[in-house]
Amino acid sequence: MFRFGLVAAPMMLLATLPTVAVAQANSVLMLLPTEGRELRVGEEFTGALSTSDFLSMEDMLLEAWEIEGRAGQTVTVDLQSDLFDPRLYATGPGFAETLYDDDSGGGCNARLAITFLENGSFRVVASSFGETGTYMIRVSEQPALVPTYGCGEVNPELLASLPTAGRTLELGSVEAGVLASGAQVVQDGRVGQAWQLVGNAGDRVAVVLESDDFDAYLYLTGPGLGEILEDDDGAGDLNSRIEVTLPQSGAYTVVASALGAGSFGAYLLRVEEPADPNALPIARSIGVGETSAGELLFADPPLLEGRRGQVWGFEAVGGQRVRIELESDDFDTYLYVVGPGLPEPWSDDDGGDGTNSQLSVTFPESGTYRILTSAYSSSGDSGTYTLSIVSR
Repeated sequence: MFRFGLVAAPMMLLATLPTVAVAQANSVLMLLPTEGRELRVGEEFTGALSTSDFLSMEDMLLEAWEIEGRAGQTVTVDLQSDLFDPRLYATGPGFAETLYDDDSGGGCNARLAITFLENGSFRVVASSFGETGTYMIRVSEQPALVPTYGCGEVNPELLASLPTAGRTLELGSVEAGVLASGAQVVQDGRVGQAWQLVGNAGDRVAVVLESDDFDAYLYLTGPGLGEILEDDDGAGDLNSRIEVTLPQSGAYTVVASALGAGSFGAYLLRVEEPADPNALPIARSIGVGETSAGELLFADPPLLEGRRGQVWGFEAVGGQRVRIELESDDFDTYLYVVGPGLPEPWSDDDGGDGTNSQLSVTFPESGTYRILTSAYSSSGDSGTYTLSIVSR
């Protein structure tokens, strides 16, 4: 690895201004050797950043390409990688500024529109903050549309296009699979294997991904869903769980993946019917004017939306108005209320002070309501809490 000290000051300045050009009369990036790497308009090339590439004083790996430009010509350069967050630089004859971009190419990819001011040889530099891996670089006069997903988000078109190869799921399925090194990379270097889940509008399903070989990560996409559903540790013990009411009948895509890049191994996928929150066993009870203490445990079962928690019973009278408060110094609380006359659960995250939860409600009917005390995170937060009910 060569540390390119001459670019240290320009790199520091450029990194603070990710989407604008930075004034620089004679860019030292022109000093980077291209070692035969040459770009041509209308063509796509593959490169790789490695520890043998030049390294700036700010720990940015640098690999330079040469491109011949004509005065007045405008081209778009795209730099894409599934293995690192690419950064892109361009400079050359007539430029009073070094051009820089981070995420204008969709996702974490970089894109620069360049208008050459003179005829000559220009430098395009692929870069990353110390991350290595292969990349694709393309120069075009008619650039493709930029994807709509942002950096750190999964490509929805890629996810939906993954082959299922006869792997099908339905309610009650328990299927085994294997993540192998040759599987498709879906996001941030993690590979995935897709399954088709067929269901009907209104079906409530919980998809659970379990593995003893890797930290599970689960995706679900399909018709009527406004966004891709994702989960890391919703099933506890580094396993994943997504609970959803299917908005339309049809085929959905479930993608089994691992949280870390380069993680592989065997896994188990289950599709089960979520527990009816109105039938959850009541282990504790509370009344108006009372404050009770509890302790959320890692061993508590999932209640709603993959969140683990505990169930408190409350006997209400129709029209009764109360304020329910859930507070903890140990975790970010999340509160649900289910019961007669409620087609959907009442819920709150931070309606109280700080990260505490609070609901001011009027009960529609007389009967037993269940108050579910849980944490905002489904990854296994635990600790003590207090639950209070105050008359309004």
